Amino acid sequence: MKKFFFLLGIASLSLSACKKDSEPVPVADVRTSLLLAHDWKLAAQSVTYHRDGSNAVVQEVYSSIVPCAQDDVTKFNADKTIAYDEGATQCGKPGEMAPAEPGSWYFSNDQTTLYINEHQLHDATAAYQVLVLTEQTLQIRHVYTYRQNARDYTGTEDYTYTAL
Repeated sequence: MKKFFFLLGIASLSLSACKKDSEPVPVADVRTSLLLAHDWKLAAQSVTYHRDGSNAVVQEVYSSIVPCAQDDVTKFNADKTIAYDEGATQCGKPGEMAPAEPGSWYFSNDQTTLYINEHQLHDATAAYQVLVLTEQTLQIRHVYTYRQNARDYTGTEDYTYTAL
């Protein structure tokens, strides 16, 4: 009988020592959490143009945005909508401009591409490559092609947002 209790004690100690390791959080959940955790303010924007294989022309755009729009805030919501806020300095008088319609967003399955649908742009969904997504920074890139004056162009828009 002593042997039985001894073995039972050993078995219970070995079972109580087993602790399930916490599961690693999938990258997808981490990226969604980071995106939803903050309001985001545009901090830098540039456009790069390529024409028929010629050298790229890079244009910094952020400094040309009117100051009252530089503090605008973007909020990605858990229900996959996007809310926009004019920030502290508003362009025009309060109530003068119609508020921006909310947009919508979703990630690709591997969360390397962020799709944004801005309803005020006729429900056009644009794909943005996620370059950086941290607690403080969101960097995305949109690549597009267009034809002008019988020539093909490729453009790249880079956006850097900071968390508020």
